Amino acid sequence: MVTRLRLTDWPNRVSWLILAVFLIAVAALTKTEPKSWNDRSHIAAIESFVERGTWAIEGSPWQDQTLDKVLLNGRFYSDKMPLLSLVGAGAYAILHYGLGGSLAPHCSHVSHLCAYRFLTFGLVGIPAALMLWLFFDFARRSAVPPWAALLGTVALGVGTMIFPYALVFNHHLPAAVSLFASFYLLTTRRASNRWGLMAAGFLATLALSFDALAGVMTASLFAIALIRYRSRVGFMLAGAAIPLALTALLDYQITQTIFPPYLIPNGFAYPGSASPPTVGGNAAPDDYAVYAFRMFVGGRGLFAYNPLLLFALAGAMSVVRRRKHPLRIEALCVLFGFILQSLYLVTNTRDLGGAGYGERWFVSAIPLLFAFIFFAPPLNAPTWKTAGWILFIPLLGLSVFSSLQGAQAPWHAWLPPVQMIRFREAPNVIGIRWNVKFP
Repeated sequence: MVTRLRLTDWPNRVSWLILAVFLIAVAALTKTEPKSWNDRSHIAAIESFVERGTWAIEGSPWQDQTLDKVLLNGRFYSDKMPLLSLVGAGAYAILHYGLGGSLAPHCSHVSHLCAYRFLTFGLVGIPAALMLWLFFDFARRSAVPPWAALLGTVALGVGTMIFPYALVFNHHLPAAVSLFASFYLLTTRRASNRWGLMAAGFLATLALSFDALAGVMTASLFAIALIRYRSRVGFMLAGAAIPLALTALLDYQITQTIFPPYLIPNGFAYPGSASPPTVGGNAAPDDYAVYAFRMFVGGRGLFAYNPLLLFALAGAMSVVRRRKHPLRIEALCVLFGFILQSLYLVTNTRDLGGAGYGERWFVSAIPLLFAFIFFAPPLNAPTWKTAGWILFIPLLGLSVFSSLQGAQAPWHAWLPPVQMIRFREAPNVIGIRWNVKFP
């Protein structure tokens, strides 16, 4: 029996095609070994827990190759939130004891299976691909035309920091996936019953348990739930308690408190530490205005690497201004959360996220903000005949170029393709520098 492909079926088939193509690309390009303090810190914790039964990273071959660590009670630990490391340890235990996998440097010399690539693909790459599937479905459920839903999803997948950070082990992208999955449940009304709300709460605080900076956007999701599902928000809180309880238990094993290693100031007070002994190991910048300039439009500018986020911001503000828009509350909460996170980073950090592609501290917030790109020109136009494409198309090209450049080496401090600069001889004069080149 032959079935005919109906025209109305193609959006569903496209969503699966997006998932498959992104998975293939990530599987092909996932890095084979940790290259930064960030992922070496995670890998040291995972390797130590599985092979030595302790969260202390002393004895790990990665201990001396990362400064993302804290000294507590005379022992070194990863300074990362521990829940993602626990999940990674479960996966690595299967690879290590079942298949002989290894996380050692030069693992190919001691094992027939190097586990880093498999861990990264399984815990970062696959969830990122599933998030894109949800993103496309969110757009379709928001009455976005199929062509606009497809273009917006592709732009998120390969025109932002999502793709580069899907190729390395990090906590930012799993947090982004969890936040958007929670947002998806809340906005598509999948959280209209108790189980949906519990899942939304679980995912929201799971993001916080992966990435402390995701807490601001987590609060935004709870604000949405409080307004939309006021009488049943207790179910969301019940779901939220699970990751928080697990994190508190893991924190106690490491710090003897319910606070994660990242938030113990004295943990960074050891000889050779790269961080000041403060909460999070952060310090305020010397010049707030200059630092903000660099963070948003300059050499490490969020909007310089990801200019399409300007359209997303415009879409969110457009939705907020329309009192009867069904996503007005969601846009308001996400915008407010994004502004709060920006203010915190501008006033309490000074190294722009360290070595790496783009302003990676914003990775967790990007999909939530990007969801509103469909409500600004040109993606909200009824036809292709709109002047918005004159700006959108070149910025899309620059965004994709930048993302693919970052995918070559995500922990390399690439310059954005176009950045704003302040001239040394005339600090009050601002110009534009083009960096569209490969090494």
